[in-house]
Amino acid sequence: MSDDIRWEVVEESTLSLPDHEAIAAMLGQAFPDWSHWFVGGRSWSGMQPERRVLAHDADGVVLAHVGIRRMFVTVGGEDLLVGDTGLVAVAPRLQGTGVGRELMTRTDTVLEGLRVPYGFLGTGEDRVPFYSHVGWHELPGAVATFSAFTAEGAGVTNTEQGGWMVRPVTAALEDWPSGPIWLNGQQV
Repeated sequence: MSDDIRWEVVEESTLSLPDHEAIAAMLGQAFPDWSHWFVGGRSWSGMQPERRVLAHDADGVVLAHVGIRRMFVTVGGEDLLVGDTGLVAVAPRLQGTGVGRELMTRTDTVLEGLRVPYGFLGTGEDRVPFYSHVGWHELPGAVATFSAFTAEGAGVTNTEQGGWMVRPVTAALEDWPSGPIWLNGQQV
């Protein structure tokens, strides 16, 4: 991992339009199948994050990103505060260099600062091993329903099984309730 990477945690309200444009440019590269979401200054896909962890190079180019937002999810009928974690991305040229592990270590620190019981994220099955390696736990057989928004803003209810993960922060993994997960809104 390069020593000239500058890391920072920023609150959403402190970002300027050029900041959003720089984040969007990197997200478009990291998620080429979804690049139509990250146009101009749109640096989010669902709900805007509350905090972001960013890595920049010496020229200010965004190299890595994660967004985090506190929200409630309902699990088996029980409301539960989580740090919804999403848009986890590393510039393609740096994938496999350790930047992703460092990004997730810094994400843990943000989740601890937010004092949430759990971090929560949804990911593709092919990325579950990476998150497991950095301390997240897959919820086997978990089914979650959420509002999936199109790039044009239309909301569609979506249900997905698999790839739902939690990171214990102030609560124990065994205290995560069982049952279907309902996200009352969109994810980061």
